Amino acid sequence: MGTKDDQKDVHIPEWLTSEVFKDLIKHEVKDFKKIKSLRARAGVPSGENYATIMLRVELDIVTKDNSQVTKAFMLKLPHSSEAYRKIIEKTDMFDVERGMYLEVVPELEQLYREVGVEVKFGATAYEIPASDYYVLLEDLKPRGFQNANRLEGLDQAHTESALRKFAQWHAASAVRVELKGPYPEKYTKGFLSNEEIVDAFCSRSVKIFLEHVHLVKGYEPYVKDLRIISEKLQDIVRDMNDVKPDDFNALNHGDGWANNIMFQYNETKGITETYFVDLQLPKWGTITQDLYYFLLSSAQLDIKTSKFDYFIWFYHSELVKHLKLLKYSKPLPTLRSIRDDLAKYNGWAYVCASTIMPYVLLDPSDGADLEKLLADKDSSFKKSLFLNPRFHKHMSVLLPWLLHRGALESTY
Repeated sequence: MGTKDDQKDVHIPEWLTSEVFKDLIKHEVKDFKKIKSLRARAGVPSGENYATIMLRVELDIVTKDNSQVTKAFMLKLPHSSEAYRKIIEKTDMFDVERGMYLEVVPELEQLYREVGVEVKFGATAYEIPASDYYVLLEDLKPRGFQNANRLEGLDQAHTESALRKFAQWHAASAVRVELKGPYPEKYTKGFLSNEEIVDAFCSRSVKIFLEHVHLVKGYEPYVKDLRIISEKLQDIVRDMNDVKPDDFNALNHGDGWANNIMFQYNETKGITETYFVDLQLPKWGTITQDLYYFLLSSAQLDIKTSKFDYFIWFYHSELVKHLKLLKYSKPLPTLRSIRDDLAKYNGWAYVCASTIMPYVLLDPSDGADLEKLLADKDSSFKKSLFLNPRFHKHMSVLLPWLLHRGALESTY
């Protein structure tokens, strides 16, 4: 439920009128007569969406028998600042995400349909004659979809459900490339291909983390290793961007944290469906990118490391099941090969723990947007990430785990 605070004034663009929805509503609503009114308000609580503005758009529609129906959509828009516009031009985020929803996701779902299985990955996307960057999606709330509490983290049932969806996604994307060849480049680069963004997002965050590492209980034995590995961030990311044919490669979601996964429940609170949202940062390459990113940022603390190896086993069993279902023709990845890849890219585990996890664990804060994430100066917002006791608690568990897995060894 939204609070009054969630519905702070949001900028409604001038082009957002009933008229731009007319052709879409004619197609979606039987016996359409006219659109009576349009309302737009903040679609997510303040501080829950860093990269874009989300609006819930509701349209009151009159049908030919003069009855009224309401249709709701989620409209994703860019922030209006100049700096943000430059980021969009560099990354094509909106073009990429619209293409993911309208081209890539239907292809992946069709692969399952062809073997007699219905697998859905996310909301239905729509097109409207907009004069700006946008992504228009079905509003999933009326169907009972919601996010889990990111501050508490996902319990085992939610983590398994998300990992099953990652396995289905990775399997279908790998088979699709076998059948149709490589994806267009816009879907394969990911945000880590931009060194400027890596420097702003990763390197500066880690610098502030190291300034505050003394707040993490039991930090002393790790300081030397942390300082050395932190100098290697660009190398770690570069290594991961370098797609190696011997790895098991797939299309990574690229931003798979708790707020970008929605769950639907039955009457007894059992999970009936899991959808991905925010498909703007896909990356072709090792699936360890998604696995570390998701598990380290979003699983509950009491299972994040203690059940990590179990979760990898669970993911691998789902991956192989779905690769077989889709008749993958190459040798199936073994559990050992997935573990070997996790070991090979374990520097990425440190990057996820020190630069992704802090955002996921931060209490909602007004005005937390991409500009602050990428700001040149070490802002009070960035410092708040590493002053957070919740982050300290997680990091005190993760530091020995990272050390024991070799993730703090500077072998890059």
